[in-house]
Amino acid sequence: MAAQNQATTYARVVRLKGDPNRVQETITVWTQHILPLLKKQRGFTGVTLVGNRKSGDALSVSYWDTEATMKEARGQVRPQALKVFAGIGASIVEDDECEVALLERFKPPMAGAWARLTTVHGDPAHVSEAVDNFKDKILPVIATQSGARTALFFVNRQSGMALAGSVWDTEYDLQKSETLVSSLRTEAIKKFAGRDAKTEAFEIYFTEILTPVASVR
Repeated sequence: MAAQNQATTYARVVRLKGDPNRVQETITVWTQHILPLLKKQRGFTGVTLVGNRKSGDALSVSYWDTEATMKEARGQVRPQALKVFAGIGASIVEDDECEVALLERFKPPMAGAWARLTTVHGDPAHVSEAVDNFKDKILPVIATQSGARTALFFVNRQSGMALAGSVWDTEYDLQKSETLVSSLRTEAIKKFAGRDAKTEAFEIYFTEILTPVASVR
């Protein structure tokens, strides 16, 4: 199993809403205009863009070495992002700053893989318990499943917002793992006093994680 990733400590999770008929255009615009800007920022350690081609929903997850560089980059990237997304009928609907509480990579990052992500708002007082529960009960189950690539748990300790998920070789692997994971997820949300839980499946459109962040042991 991969050792917990210590090089990346913070992540900005930006939810996007775009036109389902312009998904490829959105990916191209993001790659040509947003990605180069992100890579110029101090403390940048990687980024992944995931989405649903049917709904037009997408998430951009950028990784930063410190909370300070994550916050600093926003002012440099956001104005251009708003401009280019408006030009293709897309918009930013949510933005969360998270601590990377757990990130285990069993295989290297790869575009074309599939991710299942659950967003939930829980009790900030129980954040540490939620992290421990994911690490002790859910991570080991994910790790033993065919096609598992990554397990992750991001959290905002002030608001109680958490993003828990896993990455799989194929959509079939993701779907096959759901039976085992779903009951554990339900239990974890209950313990976290979670509300507004939303579980989604996404295709990974693009990912680039800088070394040593991409190291797999």
